[in-house]
Amino acid sequence: MCRKVCVLLVLAVCLFTGINCYRSKKAEEQCVNYYSNGETFDLTELSGSFYAVYFWPPKQRQRDSCEVIDFRVLSPEEIYSTKNECRHLEISNETAVRATYTNSTGKIVNLVYFGNKEVKTLYRSCDRDIHAYIFSKVNDNYVLGIDCSSGGFGVLMSRTYPSLPEVYNTVNSIEIMTGRDGSQDCELRRL
Repeated sequence: MCRKVCVLLVLAVCLFTGINCYRSKKAEEQCVNYYSNGETFDLTELSGSFYAVYFWPPKQRQRDSCEVIDFRVLSPEEIYSTKNECRHLEISNETAVRATYTNSTGKIVNLVYFGNKEVKTLYRSCDRDIHAYIFSKVNDNYVLGIDCSSGGFGVLMSRTYPSLPEVYNTVNSIEIMTGRDGSQDCELRRL
């Protein structure tokens, strides 16, 4: 009952105040303009496993171990099949990777990233919005991901399970993220 009242209250606020309760395209464009660096990240560099070791903004929970994300480059047949699942997807001769991980509730999540330009497309499912996503190689071990359709949500991924000092040194070296509040959400190795 309380949930219904809260939902109705939020809808009423949106309707009567003119606040846009949906994702703002303008905010997405501002995010893309801010985080774009002119370098096109090759999605095939994600092939393999990565640990999600740091998030901007900080997550409200702490895991016992870091989330493992498995990336796999999709074949042309798999890209065609994905495109046929949703008619509104516009994938042509673009690189695509599938990211698979288990979320905090134990559910297996599959995401598809595709694109050969700097700004990639993130596809979750037909009934979800398409997101604008930017990857940036920090060094040989770390990749930064920014979801511009989710307010600039950022994740730092590592090829190896790193130590706490290593993650903080890497975070501090990412100039574009300076001043943003973030944190790890999992136990990292202590030296």
